[in-house]
Amino acid sequence: MDLQELADQLSDELGRPATVFDADDRPLASSDGASAPVRDHVDIPVRDSTRQLATFRLVADGRPPLGASDYAMLDAAAGIARVLLAEDSSSTAAGTREESMRLLLDDDPRTRRAAFADAVSRRWIERGGRTVVRAIIIDNGVGRLRRATFARHIAAATPAHSTVIRDHDSVLYLVTRDGRSGVDLDAWIREESVRFDVTVAGIGSAHLDPLATDLGDAAEQARVAADLSAALPDLLPGSSIDELGGWVMLHAVTADSRRLSDISPAAELLYRASDPLQRETIETYLDAGGHARAACEKLHIHRTTLYYRLDNMPPVVRDALDDGMKRSTLHLALKLARLWEATGAI
Repeated sequence: MDLQELADQLSDELGRPATVFDADDRPLASSDGASAPVRDHVDIPVRDSTRQLATFRLVADGRPPLGASDYAMLDAAAGIARVLLAEDSSSTAAGTREESMRLLLDDDPRTRRAAFADAVSRRWIERGGRTVVRAIIIDNGVGRLRRATFARHIAAATPAHSTVIRDHDSVLYLVTRDGRSGVDLDAWIREESVRFDVTVAGIGSAHLDPLATDLGDAAEQARVAADLSAALPDLLPGSSIDELGGWVMLHAVTADSRRLSDISPAAELLYRASDPLQRETIETYLDAGGHARAACEKLHIHRTTLYYRLDNMPPVVRDALDDGMKRSTLHLALKLARLWEATGAI
């Protein structure tokens, strides 16, 4: 995003023309209609820790006063503008907590490590498992300004001590100090997203390794968990990377349907079978750990029916069920196929 896009999005969100002026009152960017003469306008200053950087000028002629949600949007726009203006100047605009925390997931590893050491020394975050990184996947149709407004609200109102540290590739990264409050933070985030008209596709989390020197690995693990959460919301045991087990391994396998036949010929046959009942039966049976009673309850069939189906499976499938390694591989390969289907990879 640049200043022109920011002015356009601000105008669209607030329903009034907007102009961004620099510190000397020179226009930097204007939305459609902002250049027309107006009798009344509202100026919102944009400041860093030491000085005024810019001003948002909003047309007020004949329009209702700005409300609380509008000012929340302007606050988010000011945060974006500070970053953009810092990038366009020789100043780094460093020093505030927000600016320093943003560097925790910088693309440069050295910058990440320095920011991490600084944040730990200032007690903004702490080493070890009480620090949790969350990745929140936002629908691509949500504009950056609305995402930023939602992110600031999450950081300010969350039941846990939290800070948004990056908005990158439609993913919000949030670092939280686990206070054991008993609040389901993921559920709360989803509830708040509805209020802000922000579509959350998936949420994942990862605890910080006590030996970690930055947040990079935890953020990547949280992103993997969020990807899985978005793809398979009804199948996962939870949203934390620690709860996902074999799904994490499957996520790392490059999508290629031809690999199914190499991994498990039985899975490949069931995946391509014209009768989906065979695949459902085997997958449910394996999910139940081979316990007929549990499988029958999930399939809503009699035990005799289950045994009939198993006895009439293709030979390659029956052979896999009779061999420990092949049976485990068949189970994982069926889950791999399900993951690829959910993500559109095959």
